[in-house]
Amino acid sequence: MEKINLDSSRFLIAEGNIRSAFAFCNDKIPFIVNTMSFWLDGEDPSVIPDDYFTNPASMLDFQCRKIDWHLKNIDDDYIPFLHPWFGTVVVPSAVGGTVVYPPKLDPALKGSAISRPEQVYDLKPPDPYRDGLMPKVLEYIDYMKINSNLPICVTDTQGPLNIALSIAGVENLFIWFYTHPDEAHHLMDFSTNILIDWIKVQKKHAGIGLFDGAFPHGIKLPSEFGGVCLSDDDCTQLPADLYNEFVVPYNSRVLKAFGGGTIHFCGTSVHQIENLLLIEGLTGVNNFCMGNFTQIYKMQKLFADKKIFLMVCDFAPLHPESYYNDLFQDLKVPGTFIASFPAYSFALQNGKYEQTIRHPHEVAKEIYGILKKKNNQ
Repeated sequence: MEKINLDSSRFLIAEGNIRSAFAFCNDKIPFIVNTMSFWLDGEDPSVIPDDYFTNPASMLDFQCRKIDWHLKNIDDDYIPFLHPWFGTVVVPSAVGGTVVYPPKLDPALKGSAISRPEQVYDLKPPDPYRDGLMPKVLEYIDYMKINSNLPICVTDTQGPLNIALSIAGVENLFIWFYTHPDEAHHLMDFSTNILIDWIKVQKKHAGIGLFDGAFPHGIKLPSEFGGVCLSDDDCTQLPADLYNEFVVPYNSRVLKAFGGGTIHFCGTSVHQIENLLLIEGLTGVNNFCMGNFTQIYKMQKLFADKKIFLMVCDFAPLHPESYYNDLFQDLKVPGTFIASFPAYSFALQNGKYEQTIRHPHEVAKEIYGILKKKNNQ
């Protein structure tokens, strides 16, 4: 793939559209139809390289071919970047978690690193050049930097809660919140510290400033809105009071360390909306809402005063026309971004992702046409 001119009018216009939306001064909603997924879940197995996680040239080529198709076929607000993707398990793998590699899928964890609350005091910060998947991520970042002119984001950034859950196990940590709150806070503090340090190391290798270079699910975050994007899917499972005590302060520390940033979650978490407003440094929320537009409208209403922008995302619906007709019924324009993610093997239907086989390129073109039309109405 030839070098891409990131100063071209296409990308300058896209950056302007994104910046105006995030600053609540847009009169149209910017959008992307993201065919450049870096994860493997939902991908056509026949196009996945066998050495995706062992050969940085393979990952670079795979992502560049996707970027090339997108730029030639979809004229949206996508700004290309590279992603050293190793699933959601990189940090836990460096703290004793065992990684498994399911065929043609993303790396996963097998079991937790600890099983008793007192073991949290034995945990040691990982060495990013020796432990778990961290050295492999840095190897891929270094390769991408040498062999491409595209910006490189840090690998998937699960927030402190997900890291702690991966280290201790979901059931264990949820129980410790009640039975051993001191140990639970210690683990959350430990997870926060190692996450901040890990992000800093990656940014140094990628040549990214601390307050720059975030791409929440493929959307370029202008530097004035922060330099980090956290995934916090487990917020959907916790009661609001526990999230307030055990998560809000630690998410705040991570966001403030990088000049602010965004939080992502999938599904419905209406009970946490007020808690999200308490997270210091939060500039935006990225929600794969799974068709729950009532939640979207409520967040828009509550976020407006604090100018917290909203990225309305989903894997591509089975019936795009009706999905976007419903979404736009009460959608507010200022502070809003829309993203769709066409997949090969599943689609959104009735609030869940159902198995199906569709060519993502054809779906992308259909959704692109719909969103372009909506924005011109």
